[in-house]
Amino acid sequence: MKKILAALIALTFLSASLASPATAAVKAGAKCATKGQVKTVQGKKFTCISKGKKLVWNKGRAIADPISQPVLNNPPSQPEPAPSDIYISPSEVSDDIEGCKIKEVNLNGPRNGRAGPEGALIPLPSGFPIVKPATQHIGTVKWALIPIDFSDLKGESSFRSRVDSQMELLTEWYFTVSEGNFKVDWSVHNNWVTLPKPSSQYSINYSVNLRDSDVGQALFRDAMASADPVFDFTNIQYVIFLLPKGQSFLQETSQGFPWDQLVIDTKTNEGKVSGFAIPGVFMDQIGREYWSYWAHEFGHAISLAHVGRSRGSLPPFSPFDIMGSQDGSTRELSGWLRFLAQWLPDEKVYCKKFENLNSQSLSLVPLNSKSEGLKMAVIPVSNSKAIVIESRRFTKFSCGIPTKNGVLVYVYDANLSHGEDFLMPVYPTGRLKENHNSSAVPCNSEPFADPLLYQGDRVTIEGMNVEVLTHGNFDQIKISKLK
Repeated sequence: MKKILAALIALTFLSASLASPATAAVKAGAKCATKGQVKTVQGKKFTCISKGKKLVWNKGRAIADPISQPVLNNPPSQPEPAPSDIYISPSEVSDDIEGCKIKEVNLNGPRNGRAGPEGALIPLPSGFPIVKPATQHIGTVKWALIPIDFSDLKGESSFRSRVDSQMELLTEWYFTVSEGNFKVDWSVHNNWVTLPKPSSQYSINYSVNLRDSDVGQALFRDAMASADPVFDFTNIQYVIFLLPKGQSFLQETSQGFPWDQLVIDTKTNEGKVSGFAIPGVFMDQIGREYWSYWAHEFGHAISLAHVGRSRGSLPPFSPFDIMGSQDGSTRELSGWLRFLAQWLPDEKVYCKKFENLNSQSLSLVPLNSKSEGLKMAVIPVSNSKAIVIESRRFTKFSCGIPTKNGVLVYVYDANLSHGEDFLMPVYPTGRLKENHNSSAVPCNSEPFADPLLYQGDRVTIEGMNVEVLTHGNFDQIKISKLK
């Protein structure tokens, strides 16, 4: 009997010793095995992230205590969640994230162009290394909206009806795409500021760089000088000027950047600003909105490159990135540019070099979702090229058909820079150009082929297949080498 009792006691201690380390190992900073893995311990949900060259558990997030919830005697049966609603961590650990930070080849090209012969450097990178933007893009900033009119063109009393929703969308868009890292607060001047010259003397037919337009410089100079006595510019980062409804002297737009000499030299009673934007007739057309134009131009101020050409035929990636076109149907910021802006953290990027790739299945969280998990996969295929995969959804910022939700596969080419096609979508075989305009929500963009992968779709690119296995709250994808 004593032997049996001793054996039972020993077995109890053995069971405790086997269970304890597993639980104790799941804590902030402790090693973990699979990036993206989630475990719940003592009321906290921990996620396995990469830190340097190690995989460790993050700080964890408190969750509701199930004990405090009411218990039903006969709880209703719950349906099993669909596979597409279950987040699946990758079976293989991500490679070192530094291997996926593809370095732009032409570092002395457009990313370091100068604003005039002696002007400031203009860092507009298509790839790594990360540059320090010319103005703040982390934290909370304050923007001004100031209506300006003229002796021959007076502003309407109800101008707020044109801009209030646009300001809200701009703030929400930047807060969303930056994952809460960047927030814009607004200071609005509620009275029209009258400039000293009639509107006819500020005629601008095309949107050109401030340094290349004497009239654009005069408009900015006079607008700032007229507003300064009546508006408090304390801590204002960026200024949006609004013109009277129905004006026609500014055909497209006018904007200035932190590196423009006039912007640098302009001082208010309270300090300097880092740039401005003025929407013209072009932005009043059906299917165009002020907020996306503001977001696009300020994107350059914080060192986001232009994807493709700004004029001429529609560049391939323009509809899929607001830095390609503010009028595109998605009005999205690509995962790659979020990565460069340090808004998409390393732990949300799955990195696997092509030579280390076998067959990998994983879930992708949609870009704008607040759910934990991986949002982008990057597969470098050379020192200057990578395949990028992300999950897209129709959002309140989109303009077009609301059923387009799927996976976008594209190529980053580090040989190309600002103003070139450094991002290129990969299309499934047989996709034809189609008009994405909706009669209810028109978009002012040319027809284009749909590159999104839906459940069961696949593309072959650079010696690998990318396939969407299931689609739902998450997109489960499979990446495999061709045999």
